[in-house]
Amino acid sequence: MTSQNNEKSHGATHPTPAGVTIYYWPCSLVLLAPTLLLDRPTSPLCATIRIACNEPYTIEVEGKTLVTRASLVAPRAGRKKVQALNSHIALFYIPLDMPEYSALKNILGKQDILDLAIEDFEHLLPIIRKAMTETASPDVIKTLLRDVVQTITGDSGKTQADMDDRIIRACKILDDLPFDEVRAEAIAEQVHLSPSRLRELFKKNTGFTIGQYARWRGVWRGALLWKRGLKFTDLAIEAGFHDLAHVDRAFNEVFGMNPSTVIDPSYIKLVNCE
Repeated sequence: MTSQNNEKSHGATHPTPAGVTIYYWPCSLVLLAPTLLLDRPTSPLCATIRIACNEPYTIEVEGKTLVTRASLVAPRAGRKKVQALNSHIALFYIPLDMPEYSALKNILGKQDILDLAIEDFEHLLPIIRKAMTETASPDVIKTLLRDVVQTITGDSGKTQADMDDRIIRACKILDDLPFDEVRAEAIAEQVHLSPSRLRELFKKNTGFTIGQYARWRGVWRGALLWKRGLKFTDLAIEAGFHDLAHVDRAFNEVFGMNPSTVIDPSYIKLVNCE
């Protein structure tokens, strides 16, 4: 983690002034930060679970303010701010429409935010703390996410269903396409499905629409291009975004932060778990 002294050089408080590690793979991520300060309104694509190892955090969702150490927020619910000072917080992104998360979706129901008992997660806090200070393996992180979900649902019988081979192929096509070149009809033809059937199976298998998945992948493509030395304007074009405002909206939708914040190596470590 990077020292808090770095924030002074930026002239303003960074959303993660003590640094952050983001573990990511298609449609999911786990973000770990000693402090997380978000005050920009956003409506993330995924459901989000936040667990604080230390101090409670304050979160405001759809006009409701909660002070807690664990919570579940619905996809697309309007989050106004998160104030997690010295909370050592873990943030899990969950594609709630995937079949293996049906029990979690049922528990959330129509609620925008659900307060959770931190005592239920005590057995997982040492794993979170360790992954915050040492780089964990993809298996450890993905198992941690599954254990968090299982702790909430009590459902140990659900395992991840095998993805349809045609949707695996569609995802690979999308992974290589700039965002502005995504056309459902063209992808459907390549995987031998009708466009309507592709859309149906894609949402069932991934938890996202084709457009949402493409936007998610475009965000990560942009981040990786930046790490390879491309200028911000160039990476926006290369990743397939219309302009810088489009990139800004997409990054905010995924992270609740602007692009320059997410890809700032002074603060953020990205760990690919694919």
